[in-house]
Amino acid sequence: MANNPWTSEEDLALCESFVEAVCTPQSRRQCGLWRRVMQDFTAHTVAHNRTVDALSSRFRVIRLDCLRFEHIHNEVEYLGGDIDENVTLQVALINYRHQVGRDFKHVSEWGF
Repeated sequence: MANNPWTSEEDLALCESFVEAVCTPQSRRQCGLWRRVMQDFTAHTVAHNRTVDALSSRFRVIRLDCLRFEHIHNEVEYLGGDIDENVTLQVALINYRHQVGRDFKHVSEWGF
């Protein structure tokens, strides 16, 4: 399934499926973590043509982006003191765009 862009719904379903698989240790022993993620992801999306490798790679991208954003958000929160969380989020999104060179597209997954 080359060059098929991921939707935000797929990204969120992937993160939810990962959390579900991690919270079910018995399933990891039976079929492997990413196979369990694949089963859950397939059951909750219409994207039935993603491979285990595609899920793993996409999750890595989301995770790295979220870690970068978390660092930026923490800096804004620390420097901003006791400002409103919505303001903190907006400033962090602006700072992310300036530092990384693109918009942060995983706000839903970051809050997960």
